[in-house]
Amino acid sequence: MNIEKIVERSEKMLKELKTERDDLKVQLHLLSMDAKEEWNELENQYQTFKAKASIVADVAEDSAGDVVEALKLVGEELHEGYKRIRGSM
Repeated sequence: MNIEKIVERSEKMLKELKTERDDLKVQLHLLSMDAKEEWNELENQYQTFKAKASIVADVAEDSAGDVVEALKLVGEELHEGYKRIRGSM
């Protein structure tokens, strides 16, 4: 996979997660205490994901695939966490 596609995929994933996160943030006041605790944990993961996604372009092309796979796993965890929170509303 070339570096441009890797950067494109990570930017797309970040954009989708940001949209989902922003939608939930608006409704944060409706969350239960457990959901708020999960939200705080997900916020930490999101900030880490965001920081790592922004450096993908700087990673050597041969290791970029590994970075994208790691970002994909974290992105999926975030998506599932947001889904659980949405279900608790």
